[in-house]
This record gives sequence, C-alpha cells and structure tokens, in this order.
Amino acid sequence: MRSLGVLIAEEKDMIRARLAAQLEGLGHRVLGIARDGRTAVANARELQPDLMVLDLHLPPNDGIEAARAILAKQAIPSILLTGYGAADLVRRAQDAGVLAYLTWPVDAGSLGATIGTALTRYRELGILCEQDGNLQQALRTRIAVERAKRMLMRRLRIEETAAFDYMLRYSLSTGRPMRDEAADLLTTEELWFGKAQVVECLNVVLHALAQRKALGPSQAA
Repeated sequence: MRSLGVLIAEEKDMIRARLAAQLEGLGHRVLGIARDGRTAVANARELQPDLMVLDLHLPPNDGIEAARAILAKQAIPSILLTGYGAADLVRRAQDAGVLAYLTWPVDAGSLGATIGTALTRYRELGILCEQDGNLQQALRTRIAVERAKRMLMRRLRIEETAAFDYMLRYSLSTGRPMRDEAADLLTTEELWFGKAQVVECLNVVLHALAQRKALGPSQAA
C-alpha cells in the first residue's frame, strides 16, 4: 500500500495520539488533526487528504455529519471510528458516504486492513462516478450496490471484490448502469426467496453463472 496523507478528526488527545502512531507505523503521514466537525470540513478542503479517519462523537454534531458535509464537495476515502457497530449506525454512515468503520480500540493490523477496505470501496465508487456522472448520484447508487454485493456474497459465497467485479462485468456486457443491475438483483432475490422452490432456483442460477464463467468451478460448487 502506498503512503497516504491522512486527516484525523478526533476530540480526545489519547485516541488521536494512538491513531497517529499507528498510521505512521503503517507508513502513512498525518496531514492534520481536527478536534471538531467544522475544522474537519475546513481541513479536508485545504489539505486534500488521501484518507480521513473521523470519530463518531465529533462535536458539534457527529463524525457522520462531518463526513456528509465533506463528501458533498469532494470524494475522499473515509473511515468512521466508533465504540460499537450497530446496524442502524452502519447504515447511516453508509448513507452519508462513509466507506468503512472501525470499532475502538483497534490494533495496527485491524487499522491497516480497514484502510485497505476503504481504498477498495473508493475505487469502486470511482467506477460508479464514471457511470453516473457525478459524486452525489454515485453515492446514492453505492447504497444499492452495497446491498446487492452483500446478497451475492451471502448467496454465492464469494468475497466482496468478486461480488463487485461480477456486477461490473454484467453491467459492461449489457450496457446497463450498475444501479440498474443492483436493483434487478435485489428484486430477484426478494422474488426467489419468497417461494418454496428456492433451492431449485438457486441451482439453476448457479449453473448459469458457471456456464457464463462468471464464477470459478469451486465457487459454483
């Protein structure tokens, strides 16, 4: 992983210091430190960081709202630092455009892995931007794409990157944007899994995917 310039938005001195040390130990540079949301927005605009790490409890509102304000103007990979990972919190962060989250306390290994996840999703967001034409539409599309990815990961037992690549290949082959492919996948899943013949349907689909070489033999099995 290349060296990244990172903006830390965290109110507590001890957490800031530990994050900075871990980031520098991973080979990254801390460009700036913000103690509140307004400063984070200003620093993001001035410093143009490669990555942001924002605490959930960032005054005056919270880190999610700070991320929302920043991402309304510019695309930056972002990680939310939180004490818990409740589904409603994750959903709200995702709606704001946050790409990954970390539950504190964390070690350097977990931080490095989450940075990798955020960068992968940022590259995916770039593809959606190319298809949709602007960042805000791409952020809205990403919500549906993430749901469709999770469905494919669960149903086909494939990893996150493979799920996105499958949808991208299908989008390119049909000439339809990924937001339409994601919507179709989610609608189809709802129809299939509301019927008693679900196992038979899955077998047919998996066979078709294997025939299209969208999945490898072990994944199809």
